[in-house]
Amino acid sequence: MNSALIVAFVLAGAAVLGVWRTARATNAHKTLRILLQAAAAVLVYFLLFPPSTDERFDSATLVVLTPGASSDQSAGFARGSAVVALPGTTASSSIERAPDLGTALRRHPDVERIKVVGGGLPARDLDAARGLGVEFDAAPLGRGIVELSAPSFVPAGSVWNVSGRVEDESGGRIELRDPAGAVVASAPLAADGTFTLSAQARHAGDALFALRVIDQTGKPREDAPLPIIAREGVGMRVLLLAGAPDPELKYLRRWAVDAGVQLTSRIAVSDGIALRDGTAMLTAETLAQTDVVIVDERAWKTLDASAKALLTDALHEGLGIVLRVSGPVPDDVAAQWQDFGFRVEASDVAQNVALQRTAGTQESDPSLSRRAVAVEGADVTPLLLASDGSPVALWRAEGQGRVAVWWLGDSYRLSLGGDPGRFGTLWSEALTTIARARAREQPRMPMDARVNERSAFCNLAEDAIVEQPDATRVALSIEKSDAGLGCAAFWPGQPGWHTLVSGNDRWSFRVRAPDEAKALMAAQTAAATALLAGHDGSESGVSMRPVPMPRWPLFLAALLTLAVLWWLERGREPELPRGAMPRA
Repeated sequence: MNSALIVAFVLAGAAVLGVWRTARATNAHKTLRILLQAAAAVLVYFLLFPPSTDERFDSATLVVLTPGASSDQSAGFARGSAVVALPGTTASSSIERAPDLGTALRRHPDVERIKVVGGGLPARDLDAARGLGVEFDAAPLGRGIVELSAPSFVPAGSVWNVSGRVEDESGGRIELRDPAGAVVASAPLAADGTFTLSAQARHAGDALFALRVIDQTGKPREDAPLPIIAREGVGMRVLLLAGAPDPELKYLRRWAVDAGVQLTSRIAVSDGIALRDGTAMLTAETLAQTDVVIVDERAWKTLDASAKALLTDALHEGLGIVLRVSGPVPDDVAAQWQDFGFRVEASDVAQNVALQRTAGTQESDPSLSRRAVAVEGADVTPLLLASDGSPVALWRAEGQGRVAVWWLGDSYRLSLGGDPGRFGTLWSEALTTIARARAREQPRMPMDARVNERSAFCNLAEDAIVEQPDATRVALSIEKSDAGLGCAAFWPGQPGWHTLVSGNDRWSFRVRAPDEAKALMAAQTAAATALLAGHDGSESGVSMRPVPMPRWPLFLAALLTLAVLWWLERGREPELPRGAMPRA
């Protein structure tokens, strides 16, 4: 005999006894008392053993509550669904707990889809979710920096940019501070919270900048460390051929020396006389060791047919060529440059221009000048734009190399205007775009490593290790991927600067502390989960299952019934024999 049957017999017996006693009495409301006693017995029984109702249940879908899920989101799936809560989630005790998504899926082997509710799946659970239909009900993002884009490595001496977005900080500002705490850039936040700042990497080495969010009252709201690694670039090999000296060449040569560019030049002064820096020989062997050739229209006109053929062959094999317009272009030179895909014609255009505003440009660049030419071509790409959107330099691919036409006449005025970093960055980016591609294997580093979170490395040597801030070394378990790349995972246990040692190379990277830039980490988790999300309309797992009805309506009904019975019994005066006096 089960407990429900025993309780039913006890309640039935109590109800029968109460009805018998009430039936023998001569008080008022006898029928009402009998009905209430029977109803109370039934309600108490169903309160202890509530009846079940059939509810729609999707056995193929699992609701996964993640950190950040609101109480309303958690309560909405407490009944009629398979629900699990991952660590760090605030949920009622009735919801099943799971240490990770993999464990939850093993407990529910029929699951084909998951509905992620809250902040999103942490990195450890992303692989377990692949192959399943994923729906994501995201929680609102937290207040602070939620998007951040910054280079991991920058060339020493160049200007670098950082951009991002701040959530829920309208009317505020953001500052970029150098390792000493000095403000190097500042800007008001846009209406949507976006921002762009810039700074110059003056020296090679590891530097820890910081982004500070300031609200509209002037109070700091968040500090987010920003690691920047400046490296000495591999010396680019440039050959400069010019028909006459000019200020542009003077500043270009000075920048090349400061930037470590291996510059070889030949600048004609008069017939048979030229300024030479190195051995500027146009041979197949020399061009094979050169990354970029810069040549103007006057120097091109003096080249013989064999030299031009060597340049064309080298271009098809990967050399970069910059055709610099320093004055009127002769018709025969323009015809020969048309073989490279450019049509250069004299044009009556406004010669005073300003460069297009970009991060890192001063509030007002000095007025520059462009040559009075119009350049067109097939499959061309802008290399440098004026403020009105018109190009002042174009490039296109030719064979395995790239060739550009440059008709900005006096970019050196940027240096004269007090912004030598802008001048250097302009030419560095231009030559890097056009230069011969170099296939140098570099490790694939984690972009935003964090303590106790998995970080992945690839392109590793077999003896690669990680040096931690306390000088301890951690050996990596390297596995070859299908593409033949050596990859390894690393779980950092300490915040701060680490060093990956792979072969003869050393690569720095910084690990964030667990409580550092929390809003950014939450946004990254949500974005990674959203990438997995997709719609799956299948309902093959939908079925009906019995679910106990809620007890609170039964409790209220039983309480009300017993209260009415108590009131009726309390209002009954006991009958006394004639002549008897009530007891005091």
